[in-house]
Amino acid sequence: MSSVAITRCDSYDQSEVDHAVRTICKAAGMPAVANKRVLVKPNILSDSKEELAITTHSAVVRAVIRLLKEEGASAIYVGDSPGIHTSSFTPRHSGIWDVVVDEQVEWVDFSANPTPTKIPYTRLKRLPIASIAGDVDLIFNLPKMKTHQLMYATGAVKNLFGLVPNLHKSPMHVQFPTRSQFASMIVGIATAVKPAFNIMDAVIALEGPGPANGTPIPMGLLLASRDPVALDWAEATIMGYNPLDVPIVEEGIKRGLGERPSSYPLLSAEELVRPAYVRIALQKKTRFVRSLIIPLVFGPIIRWNVKRQRPAPVFLPDPCILCRKCIQICPVNALTMGDKRIIIDEKTCIRCYCCHEVCPADAIVIREQGARA
Repeated sequence: MSSVAITRCDSYDQSEVDHAVRTICKAAGMPAVANKRVLVKPNILSDSKEELAITTHSAVVRAVIRLLKEEGASAIYVGDSPGIHTSSFTPRHSGIWDVVVDEQVEWVDFSANPTPTKIPYTRLKRLPIASIAGDVDLIFNLPKMKTHQLMYATGAVKNLFGLVPNLHKSPMHVQFPTRSQFASMIVGIATAVKPAFNIMDAVIALEGPGPANGTPIPMGLLLASRDPVALDWAEATIMGYNPLDVPIVEEGIKRGLGERPSSYPLLSAEELVRPAYVRIALQKKTRFVRSLIIPLVFGPIIRWNVKRQRPAPVFLPDPCILCRKCIQICPVNALTMGDKRIIIDEKTCIRCYCCHEVCPADAIVIREQGARA
């Protein structure tokens, strides 16, 4: 039984958010936290301003911390690893750092001594996972409702990818190039770390070319569930997707990580569908390489097929601020600095769109290619 609690929350006024968080946590069966050490894991893709709707809003983080204190948690930690992470990183622009200081909880550097962890569904792949994930009793996962250029939607399951610190994340696009393979890897991480509870910030969501360069859209909702897959199912439904078209939802159900919601004790996702939500266009599924050949042996063929189907990112010189973050995160070194502009080698580019995710200037666009986009 996977229950998803959804309630209205029309603003980030702290008292309103506090009330809404308590309502959904009670309705969704939040686990007991008394005398437990809890990690609060928001979505901090980059330390951007709250009004851009890229990060979990600080008011939601504060409300969850306050509730954990009231329920008797013995220790509360907060942390995340953005796409480009330094050991001195603190989320000051997003307001989350102020919450950490005000509420007197501990910020955790995920890049400090991560633990090599065997990830299911990845051909015995080991990934460094923030060591705090194994030290706490419970993980409270706080995703943001956003579209995602590669995965269509990013939610509770995908948010756990942030437990992999710094630039260890982007090379995974080389090893798991298809959407289904990448989704299986993400589901494997969620299976390994087992979040205890999931609360999604959808007061202001992100539509269009997410997860960083989309457009904020008022949704006025908060969602919660013990089951991260059920929560992502509800998110996809509200966005207007068939949830099974979202690779992480499909893989999460297939792998037994979670299931479709069995009940909505408050508001129903089906009654909250936003048809005008600007979604990422679905691409045709091409499973023949996965079903007929062995990915480990034929990886180059798979990557060639992926590149053939997906458009390469386009770099716009005028808005570009030459920060070089795209060059830093590219897992295959397909980007170089030219004469005051970024130059892309399309033959080398694997279409992972990591550059698009970290661009702070909206200077990278992904142009759709119809059915083969």
